[in-house]
Amino acid sequence: MSFINYSSREINCKIVYYGPGLCGKTTNLQHIYTKTNPDVKGKMISLATETERTLFFDFLPLALGEIIFPFTSGFVFV
Repeated sequence: MSFINYSSREINCKIVYYGPGLCGKTTNLQHIYTKTNPDVKGKMISLATETERTLFFDFLPLALGEIIFPFTSGFVFV
């Protein structure tokens, strides 16, 4: 799901991981978080229960760069 804010020139995307418990959704996000440059990532938020399973969601904000406008086809990140 993505939201385009033309006035602030931002595109916000949400990627949803859906699946049974203990299949690696949170582990995948944790790996992405550790491998991402600290200058482009926010704080990862994870709501876990006492059994270390994620209860509702993980949140991992990333800034992936600027998009050059206008573009003719596709997106160009700089």
